[in-house]
Parts: sequence; C-alpha cells; structure tokens
Amino acid sequence: MGFTPDQESIIADFICENDIPGAAVAIVRDNQIIAEGGFGVADVAKEAPATEHTVWPICSITKSFTGVSAMQLVETGKLRLDEPVQTYLPDFRLKDKAASRLMTTRLFLRHNSGMGRTGHQDRTREEAVNPFPTRESLVKALDSAELQSAPGEAFSYCNEGFATIGHTIETLAGISLEEYFTSKILDPVGMSDTSIDFMDWKNSTDRTYAYSRGDAGAFDSGERHGDYIVVRLNDDYQTFLSTGGIVSSVHDLALYQIASMAYEDSPLGLTAGSLDHMQSVQFPFGDTGWGYGFGYWVFWAGSTRVIGHSGGLPGISTYSMMIPSEKTGVVVFTNRGDRKASFPAEQLMNTVRGQVWRGSMSEPLPFSTRYPTPSAGDLSDYTGSYEFRAGTATVEAGDSGVVIKTPSRLDGPPVSITTRQVGPDSFMSQDQGMSIPFVRDRSGQVVRFLNGGYSYERV
Repeated sequence: MGFTPDQESIIADFICENDIPGAAVAIVRDNQIIAEGGFGVADVAKEAPATEHTVWPICSITKSFTGVSAMQLVETGKLRLDEPVQTYLPDFRLKDKAASRLMTTRLFLRHNSGMGRTGHQDRTREEAVNPFPTRESLVKALDSAELQSAPGEAFSYCNEGFATIGHTIETLAGISLEEYFTSKILDPVGMSDTSIDFMDWKNSTDRTYAYSRGDAGAFDSGERHGDYIVVRLNDDYQTFLSTGGIVSSVHDLALYQIASMAYEDSPLGLTAGSLDHMQSVQFPFGDTGWGYGFGYWVFWAGSTRVIGHSGGLPGISTYSMMIPSEKTGVVVFTNRGDRKASFPAEQLMNTVRGQVWRGSMSEPLPFSTRYPTPSAGDLSDYTGSYEFRAGTATVEAGDSGVVIKTPSRLDGPPVSITTRQVGPDSFMSQDQGMSIPFVRDRSGQVVRFLNGGYSYERV
C-alpha cells in the first residue's frame, strides 16, 4: 500500500522541524507490513538515503527480546520468575547482602528491584575499554551497587538488572545469549537484517550514523558530517546485549511486532498467556492503570491496551508502538538522540486507526487518577535542588504535580518535565507517561527522586 500523503507529511515535518538527518518507518496492520521506507539520509557525508532495511541500534526496544526469552524459559520450566536470582547465579551480590537475596527475575523485568542505574553501564559507554568485558564479570561487579529504594517499592529503570537477566538466560539455556536470541527469536521470525553484535552495525554497508548538534560531550567522535557531529558509540556492547545491544531495521522490527501480536500461533513459540503477561501491567504507576510490563510500557486508550517501548543512545532515538487487540503497530527510528521518536509514532498510529490520545504532541497525555490534586503546600515536601551525574535539577510546584527542570542525561538540551501526582510520592510525566517517584528516608524526609533510572539526590 505504501505511506499515505498524511503519513509522509508527519515524518517529513518531524525531521525538518527537529533538524534530523533521517528516519526509517514501518507500519503494521492485520499481520502485514502495509507501509515501510526511509526519509532523509542515514549517512550525511555520503548522502546515503535511509531505507526500510537500513540498520540502526534499536537500543532499549531490545528489552522485550529479553522478556520473550525469559518467558520461553518459564514455559519450559527452567526459570521461575519469583525465585531469587541467586538460585541461578550464586555469585550475584549487591552491597546490601540482605537485599541481594530478595532480587528476582520479575523485579528486574519490571524495573522495581530498587537498583536503578548503578553506574556500571555508564562506565561501559564512556570508557575506551569495556571495564566489564563479559556479563559474568558485570554480575560479579554488582557487589558494589547500592540501592536507590527498597526492593519492590519504586519504579527505577535498571539496565544492569536486565543484563543480569541476560546472564541468567544463557546460564539456564546452556548457550550464549547471542546464540539464544538468534536461534529462538531472530531466525524463527525471519529477521535477516538483525544482528546481536554491535560491530555488525558499524560494518554494515547500509547503516545509519548517530548524529548530534551542539555539544555531544564525551560522545563526540571528533568526526563531522557536514554540520552534524558524529556521535561515538562503543564497539563492545555485548555485556549489555540483553538491555539494548540488538541492531536491526524497521522492516525486521515490523516482523517482530507481527510475531509479538500473534496470540494464536506466534513464531516466538509462546502461548497467548505468556505474551499477554509480558504486555500487561506488572508494576503500576499510581492508580492510573498505566505502568510497565516485561520490556513494554503499558498504556490505555479508553478500554484499549496500548504497548510500546522507546530506545535511546546518544545520536539515536527509536520507538515501537503496538495495539495487540487491533493487530496494529508502528516503528520509527531516527538518527538524533534528543528528538523523541515516540511522538511521530503516536501521530502515525492516529492515521492508521483513529486518534489514540491526542492530536497535538504538545497536549498532555489523558491518564486519569483519583489522587487529589495537590496544593502548593502539599508539594513543598518535594521542591528544591537535587544533584545527579549530569548536574543540578530543580523541582518546583506545578498545577497538578511538580515541574522538574534538569540537564539532559545524554546529548540533548536541558528539559522541563511537567508531572501529575498519581499517588503518595508518585508522579507521572504528562508528555510521555513516565513514572517519577520520590523516596523518603526513615525519618520521613524526601531524600531523592528517580527519573529514567537515575537517582537525583536532594541538596
């Protein structure tokens, strides 16, 4: 069928208005890819166009592959989601030995282990030589990791937790995670553009580059393609394969979406119950009904469940969005990391099945809560300055929650996050529906908030 004029206009306008060199897009409907293609360029220097087969790092969209693998092992009886991780990985330890015994695969899959980002992945990204060259060495190094919150208490995105699950999977399966992903997911689905080796992306003849404007900081490669900074991404990403290391095309991700929505006879080899379990809320965000599953954000549009996941690295933004009950999906990849691919994905979904939530991305998401709208006095517990690895964030009182002004975590400009309070010490961003909890100490004082897995410590 191809893209409609409206769909072409959405992508063309997005890359033009946001100064993005290129994007790739695929749309799925009724178990078929109904449109796919590229817009702009994947390689500015060579003026090479982006196509549906251009290879990109898919970043954290990878997490659902790990969820699929875990559920495959659950169905074969090799893995129990609520069994302590130490049952399978006896060397697993955190700094808090008692908390170490409480960690389970389920807590890691739904990002509420209390670990959050421990700093180990940041070292892998930023240092010239990977300090944790194997998943086993990473798991052993977690004995220095401190908790951000009590296990099971709060949502905090944890890549190190997903890496630990990756090592659990390969340990139980008796083959490397690379082999497991290839034989149990990529080959059955027919994902011929996809690889489990980051270097295959860098060596591909049809690949995108990662681009930035302004200051790319530690990720500046020193190379320039026209007016764009070429972002440096490490060669060795295998340690964190299970959390963000797969490279693929929008064509292949569309095939993966079809397999993920095939409850009747999925090539992923999972029953409808396992697929539904992954794609259902496992950790709720307040009382909204929205939350996180296993490798998926879970939202609601009226009575219709919508699932998706973003992916981000410096210079790369990806998004996969699905409505399983309607067999509909959208995949968007862009080669600017500070421009969210979720926004055009939502707009494209509107053109396929009617409006999901909003006509303009400047409107707030319409999640609902019965939690009382807080007053400025109610919010005084949270306001003030907080430090994190990229600088100082400030928290101010807003109309229905706090407003967080913070430096970018990666290569983008400072951001302002408007939230709605949805529970005690629990807030959600109104633009993307992300959970931002605040954590108190034993005396009841707010000491930090958690955003994107990072801990922002009160000054």
